[in-house]
Amino acid sequence: MTYHKQKVAVGVSITLTLSAALGAIAYVATHQSGAINEMQPVRACYGTATLCAALLSAKNPAQFRAMAGLRAEQSKAPARSLFASQAAGVAGKLRGVPAASAASTQNRVRMAPQMSVGLYFSTTTGNTETVAGYIAEKTGISEAKDIADAEADEIAGHDALIIGAPTWHTGADTERSGTSWDEWLYNELPNMDLTGKKIAIFGVGDSAGYGDNFCDATGELYDCFTARGAKVYGMTPSDEGFDYAESKGVVDGKFVGRVFDEDNYSDESEERAGAWVDQLKSEASMLRSCQC
Repeated sequence: MTYHKQKVAVGVSITLTLSAALGAIAYVATHQSGAINEMQPVRACYGTATLCAALLSAKNPAQFRAMAGLRAEQSKAPARSLFASQAAGVAGKLRGVPAASAASTQNRVRMAPQMSVGLYFSTTTGNTETVAGYIAEKTGISEAKDIADAEADEIAGHDALIIGAPTWHTGADTERSGTSWDEWLYNELPNMDLTGKKIAIFGVGDSAGYGDNFCDATGELYDCFTARGAKVYGMTPSDEGFDYAESKGVVDGKFVGRVFDEDNYSDESEERAGAWVDQLKSEASMLRSCQC
């Protein structure tokens, strides 16, 4: 090895050592108690993009080590810049990240939590349970559950809900499903605060035999859940797919969710369920990263 190459190698070694030392000093400085269990906020860092992203973003020692791993075999020292966290007044991103590495650094730092989604129904003839099964299969949700068996804390603990009911008491203003929903909506739901919770509604009806009240119960689910602060996703066109006269499940020209007709269009139900699930995935990330 020539004298010049020896000087370069020594320089690289010193650079890596100093980078690690700076990281360690900044890291230890945030833990004055000596018990390092949780990362405290670091406002600024001078060093490599990887090291500073770790210092400014890691929330515990394990995450810091994973994000800040340095490779001793690097052939040249990575560029160093001054990085500042949002706490230091920089909004939106880490300051000083080189343009070429900004996207990859942000991808390493950003960790989206999984969304917990519950699927609930009730049924009289079994048709709604059949459709709930299609939806469970398309979403990957492990179990569709009868609302009669659900606990209040369980419902409140989900980030999003998919709920479905048949329509039995045609023409009724309330208790339209003839199922456990009729009692649950007026005895249990009023005690819950669902502000901001995402919900999607599906209904099962008979467009030929009861075309004047097609899937009316979906409108009741919509009214009751939005009254508790829930936000509805997955609304669908009211003029596509079925020949019916009227429905209380139509709001502003759209069904409040996806409707099905197992009596007359059962061969289309599974495909409808799949298309609706795709719609929910695209709306406000309702089913993305689903913890099902």
